[in-house]
Amino acid sequence: MKGSTLHRSGLTREKMGVLATFSQNLKKQSAKSQLNQYYKAQKAQEIDLLWGGVQKGIQKVHNATKGVSQKSPMVYLMIGFIAGIIFMSCITLIVSISAMAPKTVSNIENKETSVAVIGEDATANQAAPVASQEKYVVKSGDTLNGIAYRFYGKYNEAKIQEIQRINEISNPASLRVGQELIIPVER
Repeated sequence: MKGSTLHRSGLTREKMGVLATFSQNLKKQSAKSQLNQYYKAQKAQEIDLLWGGVQKGIQKVHNATKGVSQKSPMVYLMIGFIAGIIFMSCITLIVSISAMAPKTVSNIENKETSVAVIGEDATANQAAPVASQEKYVVKSGDTLNGIAYRFYGKYNEAKIQEIQRINEISNPASLRVGQELIIPVER
């Protein structure tokens, strides 16, 4: 453009430079957009081709399974629930039958037994279970109650008094670490 035209239009050289750059960018963008449209068209054709293959595969599967009915997940849940009930019933039946099975009893008739009755005092002594003794070494933190619980499985005041009597312990709190105690154990 001529200088007088620029002057009349009110455009400066800087503004003209910006306009020229802008028009060049538009030309570049239009070339890019044409290229993008080409690639989009190519991608669309590829996607259509792939989708057609997928549809053909789906059709083949449908044709192959025409006779097979599709079951919902609820059907499988119910089948599993019923199978679980049947399985648990079988297990319960087996356990109850095994619990009711008669235990083998030794034949007492064939054994020879000898019974001797000596007197009233002898029967009282015979009725008591045979007791044996075990030795126990007192450890740190042991109490007479704890030792009795360890050997008898429960708290029993009579057993604690018997341990005191056999070991001649007057005060249960006077146990010493390393002290040997004799514990009567029934067998």
